[in-house]
Amino acid sequence: MILQDRFQKGFSLVELVTVVVLLAILAVVAFSRMSGFGTFEQKAFFDEFTSALRYAQKLALSSGCSVQVTVTATSYALKQGATCGSSSFVRNVLHPAHRRQAYQNASLPAGVTINPAATLVFSAQQKVSGIASNTSFTVGGYSLTVYPETGLVDVN
Repeated sequence: MILQDRFQKGFSLVELVTVVVLLAILAVVAFSRMSGFGTFEQKAFFDEFTSALRYAQKLALSSGCSVQVTVTATSYALKQGATCGSSSFVRNVLHPAHRRQAYQNASLPAGVTINPAATLVFSAQQKVSGIASNTSFTVGGYSLTVYPETGLVDVN
């Protein structure tokens, strides 16, 4: 009896190997889920860009003053004129969430570009100048269309 108790105090080799194999499978599954942040960052930046365009449209309509959106391959920024009728866009539009910083992108995710580059002006008359026809913008694998006749920003 004493001899038998001495051998039954630990785990068997089969039990230890089974636990190690299960932990390895869980680690592989968890790592594969966490390594896909690039797609998440692209979608988040696309949503941010879409919100900026829609905010520019709504601000122009509600304030009666035009809003300029400058889009490059790596950035965007919203500006208004020093006065409401001014055609010189020098005043930064403040971000609506905190009203302290200019409404522009902070950083672009790696490997993402905005196409095409353009300078759009949303007017109080629900029009967009700076683009000749319906213009599709792509951000990573996502796209949206701006309609110059109405100022509509439509996610495709």
